[in-house]
Amino acid sequence: MWHVDDTLVLDESTVAVEVPASWGAEVSHELRAAGPLGPILAIPGPRLRWLFLARPEPDPRDRVPPPEVRVWLGPRTVPAARSRWVVEPVGALPREGAVRCAIRVVRRRF
Repeated sequence: MWHVDDTLVLDESTVAVEVPASWGAEVSHELRAAGPLGPILAIPGPRLRWLFLARPEPDPRDRVPPPEVRVWLGPRTVPAARSRWVVEPVGALPREGAVRCAIRVVRRRF
């Protein structure tokens, strides 16, 4: 389903929510408690980051992400050289709102 070389290709039915890797395990824990986890891709670089793949929502309430978070809306390509799957892409994608909610919960702890 998902193929990653130097880039991850997102279509219009997918969004990638990027968080610092230091938050990744906590965000995935919160997300798993709320429903389906979905695929997570770790991308190395100056700062390791995790991409949570999700289904976009037409009008998410919290459109502006925190400074440490980036949202990649499809269709587009995301730089992903030397990446690896933290969670393999199997099953349904979570809603973008569920990922954002998990991030808000984790941010309160930092």
